[in-house]
Order: sequence, then structure tokens, then C-alpha cells
Amino acid sequence: MTTLRIERSPEQLAEELKALEHVDWPSIWAGPPNPGQALDDWCALFDWTPTSAERVLTVRSGSGQEFALFPVRSAGWAPVKQLGWTSWQMSADDPAENDEVLARAAGTWDAYVAAARTVLGEPSFAGAWDDPAFPEPPHERHWLMPRDLRLEDMDPYRMAVWSEGGPEGHTTVLTVKPGSVRTRDALRRAMIKVTCYPPEAE
Repeated sequence: MTTLRIERSPEQLAEELKALEHVDWPSIWAGPPNPGQALDDWCALFDWTPTSAERVLTVRSGSGQEFALFPVRSAGWAPVKQLGWTSWQMSADDPAENDEVLARAAGTWDAYVAAARTVLGEPSFAGAWDDPAFPEPPHERHWLMPRDLRLEDMDPYRMAVWSEGGPEGHTTVLTVKPGSVRTRDALRRAMIKVTCYPPEAE
């Protein structure tokens, strides 16, 4: 029997993306102040409440979704290199369910892409890990995985990308992370993740 650990609906995803349309992205990429009243005030600008300040800042949005803001340098808070969250997660309770978990993740991803389209429009790419049109990273430090690793790990298993140009733009990526099953008795844990990157990360 599979276990559904996280399940935010496609409608909730659309609500989360809609709320992010009105945030000051340059301020987010510049990064938060140190914990304390200044951090609380900074989060309030985006209708967020800080939930943890341990290494990576996590916040709860007005819609109830928890976001994580990952810094460029692990020892510091700013600048921020990506903002992300997990909308859906399922794990197998038996290795025989691994394929089912991956199929469920792919089907659920389709519904999330459809919901995201209502807010973000048509993605520049939406497809599977082995799609010939899958975008390749322009340099070795890019957030996209190198082609050989992607094909070997089938990761990301599915991906959709929306990019907004300009200094105040950002790139939104919706992926299925398949989870590692490198041994026969490994249990797959697949996730559908949303990640936003600054324009210079493209």
C-alpha cells in the first residue's frame, strides 16, 4: 500500500502561484535580514510568517504553504538562489509499488501543470526526462542537471518551465523528482516540487 505524505491540490498550487505574482522578487533574491523583528517585518511584506531560521529560512505563506529560501552560500542568509516547496509526495511501502508511485506522480504532475497554466500561461517546455526537446544546461553551475545524469537517473522525471524576463522576472519550474531506487529493496519516494529561480540563474 502506498503512502501519500503531502497532497496540496492543483487549485491550491494555482493560488500559491497567483500570490507570488505580486511579490517583490528583487527583494527576495537579495535575501532576508537576520532573525528577529527585522526578519518578521521582511516576511510580512510578502504575507509570510517565518517558521524556522535554521540554516535555511522556511516561511508559511498566506495560503498555508511552507516555502524554503535557499541561500547562495550555506554559511549565510543572502543572497537567495532559489525559493521552493513540495506540493505532493508519495512513497512506496513495498518495492513492488515503486512503478505505481512513479506513474501516480506523473499523472498528478499533469494536473498541476494544467493548474499552473491558468496563472503562468503556456510553459516554454513541458515533458519527460527522455524528451528530445528537454532543455540542456548552458553551463556547469546551472540548476538543470547535465544530460548524462538526467538520462541515467530519470531525474527530473517530468518538468515544466515558465520564464519571465527582465531584472524583476524569475523562472518557475515544476518537476517530478522520482526518488532513488538503486537497490532491489529500495522504496521509491516521489515528489512534485515547485522551484523559483532568479533571472541570472537561467
